[in-house]
Amino acid sequence: MPNRPDCSKASSALVRLFVERSGLVASRTSPEDAMTALVERSRPKRPNSQINQLEQFLSGRNVKSIEVSADLDCDGLIRPLGQGFSEGFEMLLKETPSEVRSRFTKAHEGCHTFFYELVPELKFRPHDTDEAEERLCNLGAAILLIPQKQLSKEAKNLSVCLDSLQLLAQRFIVSLPAMLLRLKSLNLWRCELSLWHKMSNGNFSLDRLYGGKRAEWEWADDRLLERAWNANEPIFGHTFVRYESDRGNHRYKPVSFNLRRSSNGLIALWGEGISQPQLTTPLFESSGRAVGGK
Repeated sequence: MPNRPDCSKASSALVRLFVERSGLVASRTSPEDAMTALVERSRPKRPNSQINQLEQFLSGRNVKSIEVSADLDCDGLIRPLGQGFSEGFEMLLKETPSEVRSRFTKAHEGCHTFFYELVPELKFRPHDTDEAEERLCNLGAAILLIPQKQLSKEAKNLSVCLDSLQLLAQRFIVSLPAMLLRLKSLNLWRCELSLWHKMSNGNFSLDRLYGGKRAEWEWADDRLLERAWNANEPIFGHTFVRYESDRGNHRYKPVSFNLRRSSNGLIALWGEGISQPQLTTPLFESSGRAVGGK
């Protein structure tokens, strides 16, 4: 999931019609703005809980049933029950023990119903996957599961660090990447989340990056990675990260960081404003120690 889906230049007829029929002024509206407005209009006004909010949203979007299958070859899909939006939909989900993953898939698939409702002449007939539609549904799922007003209130007094990111993700029942991307899209945090895999030779390689430029990033001081791997607590500091451009030049970026060991590697938060929490959160026994980097 990217920071904010870059669908504004999408050329597909589906997305163009989706924007034109969203109820906003098409000439001034991006696909992202259209999805945001539609999700906010459909958001339950008084949900009893995060879980009930999602279920009420799906009911309001005419999802009649949700079935779970162990044989599904994707996370989920939605199928119309007839030839029009009013006839409703059935949702199929891949069996998973992860409530976080299941909730995001439900929200994502529910957002596809906006396209069925607004562009029925294209959706109620055989069609290929539209990548811009998929990205917009990811955005819609994040908007639904992590409301802006509530997130701004929750994040206001929290330090920018991995402890806070995990605390927020648990409160909203979403993944760490989904929470980081939502915080960044709302300009609440200005940082990136990366996962590093420990290889058999003892070195670390970048596995996944969320919220920033996808490149072969390296740490200017790779001793920090080994230090975090051997530490029993998160470490904080300031350093440079870099990558090699297509022309063979090294591009450097100064960052503050929070780094800690995960199950089979390291997880890192780097960017602006990262700092140790003033008080230890209940999620971890210690708040970490500061380190420097070259």
